Amino acid sequence: MIRLRDLIKTRLGSWLLALSLGVLTLIAVVSLLSISGWFITAAAVAGLSGAAAAHSFDIFRPSALIRLAAVVRTGGRYAERLASHHAALGLLQDLRCKLFNALASIKQNVSTRDTTTSARTLHRLVADIDQLDNFPLRVIAPWCWATVLTLIVLFFYHALSPALAAITAPGLILAWLILPLLTFFRGVRLAKQESALSEQRREQLIEPLMLMTPLLLWRQWSAQQQQFTRTDQAWQQQQFQQQGLGSLTVCVQQWLLALTMLALLWQSLLLIAAGELTVPWALAAGLALLAMNEVLAPLCNSFIALGFSQAARDRLNALTHSAAPAEHNTKPVPATPLHWQADALAAMLPGALQGPCDVHFSLQNGEVLIIEGPSGSGKSTLLQALSGQLPLSSGSLILNGQALHHWNTSHTIGLLGQQIDTFDLTLKQNLLIAKPRATEEELWQVLDDVALGDWARAQPDGLKTTTGEYGVRLSGGQARRLALARLLLAERSILLLDEPFAGLDPISRDQVVAALLRRQQAGILIIVSHQPVDIPHAKRLRID
Repeated sequence: MIRLRDLIKTRLGSWLLALSLGVLTLIAVVSLLSISGWFITAAAVAGLSGAAAAHSFDIFRPSALIRLAAVVRTGGRYAERLASHHAALGLLQDLRCKLFNALASIKQNVSTRDTTTSARTLHRLVADIDQLDNFPLRVIAPWCWATVLTLIVLFFYHALSPALAAITAPGLILAWLILPLLTFFRGVRLAKQESALSEQRREQLIEPLMLMTPLLLWRQWSAQQQQFTRTDQAWQQQQFQQQGLGSLTVCVQQWLLALTMLALLWQSLLLIAAGELTVPWALAAGLALLAMNEVLAPLCNSFIALGFSQAARDRLNALTHSAAPAEHNTKPVPATPLHWQADALAAMLPGALQGPCDVHFSLQNGEVLIIEGPSGSGKSTLLQALSGQLPLSSGSLILNGQALHHWNTSHTIGLLGQQIDTFDLTLKQNLLIAKPRATEEELWQVLDDVALGDWARAQPDGLKTTTGEYGVRLSGGQARRLALARLLLAERSILLLDEPFAGLDPISRDQVVAALLRRQQAGILIIVSHQPVDIPHAKRLRID
């Protein structure tokens, strides 16, 4: 489970460095403006006071402080960007590894139920994780910096005159603390609503495109367009409300700072008239207040960023929670003996017109079942039902004398579905997802088993060859066999393989078949394939 407060703990040293550099940079910004204003004014006053005053005026130390503040401002800003980006990118890396490992431990096949689910899962693993860095970058950091700088400026005013601090404190506290906190609930709510609409809008745009032909044939395309238009308009209205809240907060904050400036100037005039404050120090105080605008402005949208982070956190937690099997009443399946039996089994995908029905089989250790049938008959649906990803419509599925749902099959059943995921990693990293402690010898062996070994050895980088984003550097058949190799490394007692021989010539197909039989000689192997598969003594099941 992801908790926002843990996002800082994972890279605490890097975040503390970034926050410290940010504070140092902002102190330099305020100091540069204040010291410059004081120096220019004091030099002018000294010049008007006569030659003696001008001669005694020290120009070296203020000049050195101004140069120091300028250097610290530039260097600190650059260093803070490097540190914060290093921390943020490290955080994203940690989150992606943590979440995918959690999903992989639940489903070692790294497969999903259908294309829609896979696309949604991938979107969450990429886009939602990227949203989480809003919390440290746009919530924690601005509030830390604003708090420290506000206290420093108030201390500076108190050092000049307690009356100056007293008259500016209400305005600064309102602009720094009270006003942003008033936007907390509305900002978080608007961000969560916009995030939900954005997800809905994305799905309503992408999914109909995948079904364009049947939608056009059934004259439903116009209805889909209208539905998307309504969602898009609601999303745009939500964004407009967010921008309106941020703009209104900034406007009120500017008015508060302007009123605080008027109060500061009025009090400064009184102190100057009383001889308790000089003109250069009064100008330095005013310029310090002007510099606070840069510090306080990011707070106006901080709670909108918090809402986006919370929405991303909730979706990712829901993803891992929904993927996890219910283990409170389950027990692990013994590796041997295995007896798997289906009686009058029927299953159907939501919204489908038909699916496999009246399915019967009985399998034991070392047996192979080949499922045959025309396209669209429900072979892939049957594999999803056998894996436990799809509830049965009727019939029973018995494993070792008990219904399948009584067992925890997450480490027993492995499914190679129609939709597979290949990650923008090296071949070795893609394989180690299934077995992190696998040796290179094991990796080469499993690549040979799926007829990818010769190809991998021919690559200049060997196991370090990158697959590209979404596996674009691999052909469809190569990506599928890489997913099969990952599944074989997971060492599941029951393997459900949907088209494992796609894109293979007869010689390579025989090589993969021999490897599957060798690896599953003590387990159960179920294969769906449109290509002819010659396996002696294999049982066959036809679905029409």
